[in-house]
Amino acid sequence: MINPFERFYDTEIEVYEVGENTYEKKGEKTLLGSVVCDIQPYENELENRIYGLTENKKYKVFCDKTDLIKIGRYAKFGDEFFEIIKAECWNFGMTAMMRSEKNAD
Repeated sequence: MINPFERFYDTEIEVYEVGENTYEKKGEKTLLGSVVCDIQPYENELENRIYGLTENKKYKVFCDKTDLIKIGRYAKFGDEFFEIIKAECWNFGMTAMMRSEKNAD
């Protein structure tokens, strides 16, 4: 199926998995790969209340279906890491919501 939104994919993000925390160090991030996508700032008061989100810096990502985008992983674009807190597949692709790692619990 052709994804009508592919033409908006103009940003490449790196996707990381985080290892377990130990007493000596915080879990290290391991690069899994990259995804080309469209990133949009995200603000939705209702969804914030449903998911208990209060931080200001959130983004919604739109991309082709991939096994890289999963809840609990991290995405990096620019100089900042974002925790993937929601991922959903659609008929023609997928979407994910991310929040700034600086605001992650």
